[in-house]
Amino acid sequence: MEDDPSHHSPAETLKPAIQLHTLRTSSDPLSTLIRRVSEAGFEGVEFAHRFFEADPHSLREVLRKTGVVPVAAHVDLKRLEANPEAVVDRCRAVGCPRVVIPHIGGGHFRTTERVDSVASRLNALGDRLETDGIELLYHNSREPFLPPIDFPGFETLSRVPLPDGGWETITTTYSLISRGENKPSITRTGFGRLLEQTTGRINFEIDTGWVAAAGYDPISVFDLVGDRLSLVHLTDVVMNRRFPLSFESVPAGEGSVDPARIVAAARDTSAEWLIYENDDSKDPKRAIQKGFDVLEPLASQPSTSTRSGSESAD
Repeated sequence: MEDDPSHHSPAETLKPAIQLHTLRTSSDPLSTLIRRVSEAGFEGVEFAHRFFEADPHSLREVLRKTGVVPVAAHVDLKRLEANPEAVVDRCRAVGCPRVVIPHIGGGHFRTTERVDSVASRLNALGDRLETDGIELLYHNSREPFLPPIDFPGFETLSRVPLPDGGWETITTTYSLISRGENKPSITRTGFGRLLEQTTGRINFEIDTGWVAAAGYDPISVFDLVGDRLSLVHLTDVVMNRRFPLSFESVPAGEGSVDPARIVAAARDTSAEWLIYENDDSKDPKRAIQKGFDVLEPLASQPSTSTRSGSESAD
């Protein structure tokens, strides 16, 4: 893994932002939503799919007038590979310095060979975007925290489609047989392999809820990622089905994540922004206020040097 001299020092403050995917049920233009989150007190926004449909000049103008910072834009991996120039042009037009690739499908993490292939694709994109001054990040989901399976013939077998949760069950069973009751170290998961195989040009946005859903402590992931941690997604989840295992997003603090503990630890990292998201929010107005009410008091708290978390989620 290459070193990158541009990595950040630990932040003295974490600035509050919101992922606009949280407000996707609203029919209002993005410019209107940006005004509303500004009025609520958010300092930044992170764009999702509507980023490419909105007029970039209108977005830049409302960002200028409100003082809201365009922290990053989530862009699908295939879209970015197909037309990186268009993504760069849109980011430049809006003043957005980061592109985040979210939720790469779990099938890409079933074997070491597949993880290495994804890492190679990210490395190539990271090199490409760096020439235009755009930082590339990977945003985790739950599936990469399963261990890749490597034995003769499995690559062919892994291409067979299975019902929902089928491959996760196989991978979990394989892990239990090969390593016992304890979960594998994070370094031996697909995520750990991706971190190892990507260069220092690829940074990370850690989604705390999906790390917890995978059974790991988000703070352990912060420590593992180190100074390649650029953004923290403060999210939360609850289990809604045991078999096949399934989770749903809930407002931060209402599930398995302790926001105060996460934020205190995040302030000891290189992350600059604390980004609120609720994947399943039905009421945009309430989501905006709920998000700021959670983030604002935590973001202003002093940092802590206590790193008492283990790799297993509570």
